[in-house]
Amino acid sequence: MTAAPVIRFDVLTLFPGMFQGPLSESILGRAREQGLIDVQLHDLRQWAHDRHRTVDDYPFGGGPGMVMKPEPVFQAIEAVTGLAEAQPYRVFLSPQGRRLDRALVDDLARHERLLLLCGRYEGVDERVLEHTIDLEVSIGDFVVTGGELPAMMLIDAVSRRVAGVLGAEDALDEESFDQGLLEYPQYTRPAEFRDWRVPEVLTSGDHAAVNRWRRARRVARTAERRPDLLPTAHLTPEERASLEGDPGFAQRRVGDTIFQVRLAAVCTSSDGRVLLHRTAGDSVWSLPGGRLRVGESVADGVRREMREEAGMKVEPGDVLWVLENFAEFKSAMDGPGRGEVLRHHEIGVYVEATVPPRFERREAFGGVELAGTEHEFALEFRWFAPANLDDVDVRPTSMLPALREHLAAK
Repeated sequence: MTAAPVIRFDVLTLFPGMFQGPLSESILGRAREQGLIDVQLHDLRQWAHDRHRTVDDYPFGGGPGMVMKPEPVFQAIEAVTGLAEAQPYRVFLSPQGRRLDRALVDDLARHERLLLLCGRYEGVDERVLEHTIDLEVSIGDFVVTGGELPAMMLIDAVSRRVAGVLGAEDALDEESFDQGLLEYPQYTRPAEFRDWRVPEVLTSGDHAAVNRWRRARRVARTAERRPDLLPTAHLTPEERASLEGDPGFAQRRVGDTIFQVRLAAVCTSSDGRVLLHRTAGDSVWSLPGGRLRVGESVADGVRREMREEAGMKVEPGDVLWVLENFAEFKSAMDGPGRGEVLRHHEIGVYVEATVPPRFERREAFGGVELAGTEHEFALEFRWFAPANLDDVDVRPTSMLPALREHLAAK
């Protein structure tokens, strides 16, 4: 006696013939033969009652295209629902639905029965969606001719979650999107092909080293190709820190953009000059400062940065300006970009600061930016008169008018 299938799919479509090949071959074909899944195809035109078997009509209000009529769809869903004891979870394949991802596939695989409605034309009468559909599902932010191909993809993805469909018990281990990560690179024989060798660790016989390599490649590949997965990925604290930098800083990478809060100390001398710094050998000058830490006050952040960079104990005063800056440049080595050229969205907080008198007497002096890694950048500090600012490249340029006004007032 054949065991009952783990999951049953009832597909309502105008083109049932499209499913014959995909459902008869490879893994899905074997799963159906073994009774692990049951896929039943239903031609929606069976429930059309005119001689032309009409299932669509013009939309009210005008517009291009046709819309699937409610009568045959309602009758089809009601009739198919009664074909099995279990009540189906009813899904409409639509570009307006929830994106089909690993989490949704797992949710759908928990249902004993799925009814899939494949849309066509400009869609289906809204009353069908309001009164008969439990969930709309999309396979991506694009439009295809109908719901048949998305339905096949959903059946394939959900069937893979059924025990026994893939054969080997560990076939699902470390697939793409497992734990929110992409799969590691795969290699097979020969070990050397056209002077390209397989990574040595894979032929070492050291299984622990192989596992570490594979895990590292999954994390790195996800960060490179699908950084949008990282916020919810299952990462160790060390892995997350290596990708996002020191979690103590108020910064975060989202896709190709780094969001961060930066501080700048506006240090002026008694004779009205302003202190700027630059990385040794660079042509760009800026107000000294750095990133704010999570939970740190602005004043404490300015004190810390100036002590770390210039070795001076400044006294922070008023916040002068708060500016947003969008720019593309090379990221810091200790941040989430790890030296990559990325788009940066910075909230810049400019704070007035009083410098110890002995530093006012120096025309120029050196410092060190503590990057938190083996990479440290020597800094040059120099005092500039307001008139000198026209001859140097000061970043960001958006705050220069306010800086000149501030210096003139001093």
